[in-house]
Amino acid sequence: MILAGGLGRRMHPLTQDCPKPLLPVGPWSLVEHQIAALARAGVGRVVLSTGYRHADFEKLVTTLRAKGVDLITVVEDTPLGTGGGLRESLRALPGAEAVIVLNGDLLTGHGLAAQVDLLRAAPPAVAAAVHVREVPDARPYGSVLADGDGRITAFVEKSPTPPSSTVNAGTYVVRPALLDAIPDTGAASLERDVFPPLAERGALLAHREDAYFLDVGSPAALVRATRDLLLAPWPGAAPTPRGESLVLPGAVVAPGARLSAGTVVHADARIGAGARLESAVVLPGARVDDHAEVVRSVLGRGARVGAGAQVVDSALGSGQQVAPGEHLTDAVRPEV
Repeated sequence: MILAGGLGRRMHPLTQDCPKPLLPVGPWSLVEHQIAALARAGVGRVVLSTGYRHADFEKLVTTLRAKGVDLITVVEDTPLGTGGGLRESLRALPGAEAVIVLNGDLLTGHGLAAQVDLLRAAPPAVAAAVHVREVPDARPYGSVLADGDGRITAFVEKSPTPPSSTVNAGTYVVRPALLDAIPDTGAASLERDVFPPLAERGALLAHREDAYFLDVGSPAALVRATRDLLLAPWPGAAPTPRGESLVLPGAVVAPGARLSAGTVVHADARIGAGARLESAVVLPGARVDDHAEVVRSVLGRGARVGAGAQVVDSALGSGQQVAPGEHLTDAVRPEV
Protein backbone atom coordinates (compact mmCIF):
# COMPACT_ATOMS: atom_id res chain seq x y z
CA MET A 1 0.00 0.00 0.00
CA ILE A 2 1.08 3.52 -0.78
CA LEU A 3 0.29 6.37 1.62
CA ALA A 4 -0.40 9.23 -0.77
CA GLY A 5 -2.88 11.43 1.07
CA GLY A 6 -0.66 14.22 2.40
CA LEU A 7 -0.74 17.90 1.48
CA GLY A 8 2.91 18.01 0.37
CA ARG A 9 3.66 21.36 2.00
CA ARG A 10 7.45 20.96 1.74
CA MET A 11 7.05 20.57 -2.03
CA HIS A 12 5.25 23.90 -2.48
CA PRO A 13 4.66 25.54 -4.89
CA LEU A 14 4.62 22.40 -7.07
CA THR A 15 1.91 20.73 -4.97
CA GLN A 16 -0.46 23.67 -5.05
CA ASP A 17 -2.11 22.14 -8.13
CA CYS A 18 -0.79 18.57 -8.07
CA PRO A 19 -0.51 15.89 -5.36
CA LYS A 20 3.13 15.12 -4.61
CA PRO A 21 2.93 11.42 -5.63
CA LEU A 22 1.85 12.49 -9.13
CA LEU A 23 4.89 14.72 -9.69
CA PRO A 24 7.19 13.25 -12.33
CA VAL A 25 10.64 11.78 -11.83
CA GLY A 26 11.72 11.42 -15.44
CA PRO A 27 8.87 10.06 -17.58
CA TRP A 28 7.15 8.39 -14.60
CA SER A 29 5.28 9.82 -11.64
CA LEU A 30 6.53 9.04 -8.15
CA VAL A 31 3.65 6.63 -7.58
CA GLU A 32 4.41 4.79 -10.84
CA HIS A 33 8.00 4.24 -9.69
CA GLN A 34 6.64 2.77 -6.46
CA ILE A 35 4.09 0.51 -8.14
CA ALA A 36 6.83 -0.83 -10.44
CA ALA A 37 8.99 -1.64 -7.40
CA LEU A 38 6.07 -3.37 -5.67
CA ALA A 39 5.39 -5.47 -8.77
CA ARG A 40 9.03 -6.61 -8.87
CA ALA A 41 8.68 -7.73 -5.24
CA GLY A 42 5.74 -9.95 -6.14
CA VAL A 43 2.93 -7.78 -4.77
CA GLY A 44 -0.48 -9.00 -5.93
CA ARG A 45 -2.66 -6.03 -5.04
CA VAL A 46 -1.90 -2.34 -4.45
CA VAL A 47 -3.95 -0.05 -2.23
CA LEU A 48 -3.46 3.65 -2.97
CA SER A 49 -4.50 5.77 0.00
CA THR A 50 -5.26 9.29 -1.23
CA GLY A 51 -6.70 12.45 0.27
CA TYR A 52 -5.47 15.82 -0.98
CA ARG A 53 -6.72 16.38 -4.57
CA HIS A 54 -7.76 12.74 -4.74
CA ALA A 55 -9.65 13.27 -8.02
CA ASP A 56 -6.30 14.00 -9.71
CA PHE A 57 -5.37 10.32 -9.34
CA GLU A 58 -8.34 9.04 -11.37
CA LYS A 59 -6.67 9.17 -14.80
CA LEU A 60 -3.56 7.33 -13.60
CA VAL A 61 -5.62 4.73 -11.74
CA THR A 62 -7.61 4.04 -14.90
CA THR A 63 -4.42 3.73 -16.96
CA LEU A 64 -2.74 1.36 -14.49
CA ARG A 65 -5.81 -0.85 -14.22
CA ALA A 66 -5.91 -1.07 -18.02
CA LYS A 67 -2.31 -2.32 -17.88
CA GLY A 68 -3.35 -5.10 -15.51
CA VAL A 69 -2.40 -3.61 -12.14
CA ASP A 70 -4.75 -4.84 -9.38
CA LEU A 71 -5.23 -1.41 -7.84
CA ILE A 72 -7.83 -0.18 -5.37
CA THR A 73 -8.10 3.27 -3.84
CA VAL A 74 -9.02 4.49 -0.38
CA VAL A 75 -9.88 8.18 0.03
CA GLU A 76 -9.23 10.09 3.25
CA ASP A 77 -11.95 12.71 3.58
CA THR A 78 -9.88 14.30 6.33
CA PRO A 79 -6.11 13.78 6.83
CA LEU A 80 -5.55 10.58 8.81
CA GLY A 81 -1.76 10.52 9.11
CA THR A 82 0.38 7.47 8.33
CA GLY A 83 -1.32 5.35 10.99
CA GLY A 84 -4.87 6.29 10.07
CA GLY A 85 -4.16 5.83 6.38
CA LEU A 86 -2.70 2.38 7.04
CA ARG A 87 -5.72 1.45 9.18
CA GLU A 88 -8.16 2.19 6.37
CA SER A 89 -6.02 0.39 3.81
CA LEU A 90 -5.61 -2.72 5.95
CA ARG A 91 -9.39 -2.89 6.17
CA ALA A 92 -9.37 -3.05 2.36
CA LEU A 93 -6.99 -6.05 2.35
CA PRO A 94 -8.78 -8.87 4.15
CA GLY A 95 -6.80 -12.10 4.17
CA ALA A 96 -3.44 -10.56 3.27
CA GLU A 97 -0.43 -12.42 4.66
CA ALA A 98 1.93 -9.44 4.64
CA VAL A 99 1.55 -5.84 3.50
CA ILE A 100 4.32 -3.58 2.21
CA VAL A 101 3.76 0.03 3.25
CA LEU A 102 5.43 2.89 1.36
CA ASN A 103 5.23 6.61 1.99
CA GLY A 104 4.13 8.31 -1.22
CA ASP A 105 7.26 10.48 -1.54
CA LEU A 106 9.87 7.74 -1.12
CA LEU A 107 12.26 6.23 -3.66
CA THR A 108 14.28 3.25 -2.50
CA GLY A 109 16.53 0.66 -4.10
CA HIS A 110 16.57 -1.82 -1.23
CA GLY A 111 15.41 -5.42 -1.44
CA LEU A 112 11.67 -5.38 -0.77
CA ALA A 113 11.39 -9.12 -1.24
CA ALA A 114 14.07 -9.74 1.39
CA GLN A 115 12.23 -7.48 3.83
CA VAL A 116 9.02 -9.47 3.24
CA ASP A 117 10.91 -12.73 3.82
CA LEU A 118 12.25 -11.39 7.12
CA LEU A 119 8.74 -10.86 8.46
CA ARG A 120 7.43 -14.15 7.12
CA ALA A 121 10.18 -16.03 8.96
CA ALA A 122 9.61 -14.16 12.24
CA PRO A 123 7.44 -15.39 15.14
CA PRO A 124 3.77 -14.33 15.00
CA ALA A 125 4.34 -11.85 17.84
CA VAL A 126 6.42 -9.69 15.47
CA ALA A 127 4.06 -7.13 13.93
CA ALA A 128 6.34 -5.46 11.39
CA ALA A 129 9.76 -5.36 9.73
CA VAL A 130 11.13 -1.83 9.30
CA HIS A 131 13.75 -0.88 6.72
CA VAL A 132 16.57 0.91 8.54
CA ARG A 133 19.89 2.26 7.33
CA GLU A 134 22.92 4.19 8.54
CA VAL A 135 23.28 7.90 7.76
CA PRO A 136 26.00 10.43 8.62
CA ASP A 137 23.50 12.80 10.25
CA ALA A 138 20.35 11.30 11.77
CA ARG A 139 18.77 14.59 12.88
CA PRO A 140 16.40 14.93 9.87
CA TYR A 141 15.07 11.40 10.41
CA GLY A 142 13.42 9.22 12.99
CA SER A 143 16.12 7.06 14.57
CA VAL A 144 15.99 3.53 15.94
CA LEU A 145 17.90 1.37 18.40
CA ALA A 146 18.16 -2.36 17.73
CA ASP A 147 19.72 -5.25 19.64
CA GLY A 148 22.06 -7.93 18.32
CA ASP A 149 19.12 -10.08 17.21
CA GLY A 150 17.72 -7.32 15.02
CA ARG A 151 14.81 -6.43 17.30
CA ILE A 152 14.08 -2.72 17.48
CA THR A 153 14.15 -1.65 21.12
CA ALA A 154 13.40 2.07 20.66
CA PHE A 155 11.75 4.11 17.92
CA VAL A 156 12.53 7.81 18.31
CA GLU A 157 11.13 10.59 16.13
CA LYS A 158 13.30 13.43 14.78
CA SER A 159 15.55 14.90 17.44
CA PRO A 160 18.47 17.38 17.64
CA THR A 161 20.30 14.68 19.63
CA PRO A 162 19.38 11.33 17.99
CA PRO A 163 20.33 8.24 19.99
CA SER A 164 21.91 6.50 17.00
CA SER A 165 22.90 6.95 13.36
CA THR A 166 20.47 4.18 12.36
CA VAL A 167 17.32 5.71 10.92
CA ASN A 168 13.85 4.69 9.84
CA ALA A 169 14.02 4.54 6.03
CA GLY A 170 10.24 4.69 5.59
CA THR A 171 9.34 1.27 4.18
CA TYR A 172 7.47 -1.20 6.39
CA VAL A 173 6.26 -4.77 5.95
CA VAL A 174 3.44 -5.41 8.39
CA ARG A 175 1.09 -8.19 9.39
CA PRO A 176 -2.62 -7.39 9.12
CA ALA A 177 -2.82 -7.89 12.90
CA LEU A 178 -1.06 -4.54 13.20
CA LEU A 179 -4.55 -3.10 12.77
CA ASP A 180 -5.19 -3.93 16.44
CA ALA A 181 -2.39 -1.52 17.46
CA ILE A 182 -3.85 1.48 15.60
CA PRO A 183 -6.61 3.63 17.15
CA ASP A 184 -10.00 2.71 15.70
CA THR A 185 -10.83 6.19 14.41
CA GLY A 186 -9.27 9.54 13.62
CA ALA A 187 -5.73 10.51 12.70
CA ALA A 188 -2.72 8.58 13.96
CA SER A 189 0.99 8.47 13.24
CA LEU A 190 2.79 5.18 12.76
CA GLU A 191 6.05 6.77 13.79
CA ARG A 192 4.75 8.52 16.93
CA ASP A 193 1.69 6.57 18.09
CA VAL A 194 2.02 2.99 16.85
CA PHE A 195 5.64 1.91 16.50
CA PRO A 196 7.14 3.15 19.81
CA PRO A 197 4.95 0.92 22.04
CA LEU A 198 5.48 -2.00 19.65
CA ALA A 199 9.24 -1.50 19.95
CA GLU A 200 8.99 -1.54 23.74
CA ARG A 201 7.50 -5.02 23.65
CA GLY A 202 9.89 -6.36 20.99
CA ALA A 203 7.36 -6.57 18.17
CA LEU A 204 9.43 -4.78 15.51
CA LEU A 205 12.34 -6.18 13.49
CA ALA A 206 15.00 -4.14 11.68
CA HIS A 207 15.75 -4.92 8.05
CA ARG A 208 19.21 -3.36 7.64
CA GLU A 209 20.22 -2.37 4.13
CA ASP A 210 22.16 0.73 3.11
CA ALA A 211 20.66 0.93 -0.38
CA TYR A 212 19.63 4.00 -2.35
CA PHE A 213 17.09 6.02 -0.38
CA LEU A 214 15.59 9.42 -1.10
CA ASP A 215 12.73 11.30 0.52
CA VAL A 216 11.38 13.26 -2.46
CA GLY A 217 9.76 15.86 -0.27
CA SER A 218 11.02 19.16 -1.72
CA PRO A 219 11.73 20.70 -5.13
CA ALA A 220 15.46 20.21 -4.55
CA ALA A 221 14.87 16.52 -3.86
CA LEU A 222 12.78 16.24 -7.05
CA VAL A 223 15.73 17.68 -8.99
CA ARG A 224 18.08 15.18 -7.34
CA ALA A 225 15.80 12.20 -8.02
CA THR A 226 15.48 13.17 -11.67
CA ARG A 227 19.23 13.58 -12.04
CA ASP A 228 19.85 10.23 -10.35
CA LEU A 229 17.36 8.46 -12.62
CA LEU A 230 19.11 9.68 -15.78
CA LEU A 231 22.74 9.51 -14.65
CA ALA A 232 22.99 6.79 -11.99
CA PRO A 233 19.65 4.99 -11.54
CA TRP A 234 19.04 3.18 -8.28
CA PRO A 235 18.66 -0.63 -8.33
CA GLY A 236 15.30 -1.55 -9.79
CA ALA A 237 14.50 1.94 -11.09
CA ALA A 238 11.83 2.02 -13.79
CA PRO A 239 13.40 1.72 -17.26
CA THR A 240 14.36 5.15 -18.56
CA PRO A 241 16.82 6.30 -21.24
CA ARG A 242 20.07 7.30 -19.57
CA GLY A 243 22.04 10.39 -20.45
CA GLU A 244 22.61 14.03 -19.71
CA SER A 245 19.07 14.96 -20.67
CA LEU A 246 15.68 13.60 -21.67
CA VAL A 247 13.29 15.46 -23.97
CA LEU A 248 9.85 13.88 -23.83
CA PRO A 249 7.48 13.68 -26.82
CA GLY A 250 5.76 16.96 -27.57
CA ALA A 251 8.52 19.17 -26.17
CA VAL A 252 10.44 21.51 -28.48
CA VAL A 253 14.12 22.34 -27.96
CA ALA A 254 15.65 24.94 -30.27
CA PRO A 255 19.06 24.40 -31.91
CA GLY A 256 21.90 25.62 -29.77
CA ALA A 257 20.18 24.99 -26.42
CA ARG A 258 22.39 23.08 -23.95
CA LEU A 259 20.79 20.49 -21.69
CA SER A 260 22.93 18.67 -19.12
CA ALA A 261 23.28 17.00 -15.69
CA GLY A 262 20.01 15.10 -15.72
CA THR A 263 17.67 17.69 -17.22
CA VAL A 264 14.16 16.59 -18.24
CA VAL A 265 11.90 18.62 -20.53
CA HIS A 266 8.27 17.50 -20.44
CA ALA A 267 5.54 17.54 -23.08
CA ASP A 268 4.52 20.89 -24.60
CA ALA A 269 7.45 22.70 -23.00
CA ARG A 270 9.63 24.94 -25.18
CA ILE A 271 13.33 25.71 -24.82
CA GLY A 272 14.73 28.66 -26.76
CA ALA A 273 17.92 29.02 -28.75
CA GLY A 274 21.07 29.37 -26.68
CA ALA A 275 19.31 28.49 -23.42
CA ARG A 276 21.28 26.52 -20.84
CA LEU A 277 19.60 23.98 -18.58
CA GLU A 278 21.56 22.11 -15.92
CA SER A 279 19.80 19.62 -13.60
CA ALA A 280 16.51 21.27 -14.54
CA VAL A 281 12.98 19.86 -14.44
CA VAL A 282 10.73 21.65 -16.92
CA LEU A 283 7.12 20.57 -16.40
CA PRO A 284 4.47 20.45 -19.16
CA GLY A 285 3.80 23.72 -20.95
CA ALA A 286 6.67 25.65 -19.33
CA ARG A 287 8.88 27.86 -21.46
CA VAL A 288 12.52 28.93 -21.31
CA ASP A 289 13.26 31.75 -23.72
CA ASP A 290 16.43 32.42 -25.71
CA HIS A 291 19.71 32.50 -23.78
CA ALA A 292 18.07 32.01 -20.39
CA GLU A 293 19.64 29.72 -17.78
CA VAL A 294 17.89 27.27 -15.44
CA VAL A 295 20.12 25.48 -12.92
CA ARG A 296 19.03 22.93 -10.28
CA SER A 297 15.48 24.23 -10.48
CA VAL A 298 11.93 23.15 -11.25
CA LEU A 299 9.63 25.10 -13.54
CA GLY A 300 5.93 24.46 -12.90
CA ARG A 301 3.29 23.91 -15.55
CA GLY A 302 3.04 26.89 -17.86
CA ALA A 303 5.81 28.83 -16.09
CA ARG A 304 8.04 31.06 -18.20
CA VAL A 305 11.65 32.21 -17.89
CA GLY A 306 12.26 35.29 -20.01
CA ALA A 307 15.12 35.83 -22.44
CA GLY A 308 18.51 36.14 -20.74
CA ALA A 309 17.08 35.46 -17.28
CA GLN A 310 18.76 33.15 -14.78
CA VAL A 311 17.00 30.80 -12.34
CA VAL A 312 19.19 28.91 -9.84
CA ASP A 313 18.16 26.57 -6.99
CA SER A 314 14.56 27.73 -7.24
CA ALA A 315 11.02 26.49 -7.88
CA LEU A 316 8.36 28.26 -9.93
CA GLY A 317 4.70 27.46 -9.46
CA SER A 318 2.30 26.98 -12.33
CA GLY A 319 2.03 30.05 -14.56
CA GLN A 320 4.80 32.00 -12.80
CA GLN A 321 7.07 34.23 -14.88
CA VAL A 322 10.62 35.43 -14.52
CA ALA A 323 11.17 38.68 -16.36
CA PRO A 324 13.74 38.93 -19.17
CA GLY A 325 17.19 39.48 -17.70
CA GLU A 326 16.05 38.83 -14.11
CA HIS A 327 18.26 36.74 -11.81
CA LEU A 328 16.47 34.46 -9.33
CA THR A 329 18.39 32.40 -6.76
CA ASP A 330 17.17 30.25 -3.83
CA ALA A 331 13.61 31.39 -4.41
CA VAL A 332 10.14 29.89 -4.40
CA ARG A 333 7.37 31.55 -6.35
CA PRO A 334 3.85 30.22 -5.82
CA GLU A 335 1.52 29.52 -8.68
CA VAL A 336 -0.25 32.46 -10.25
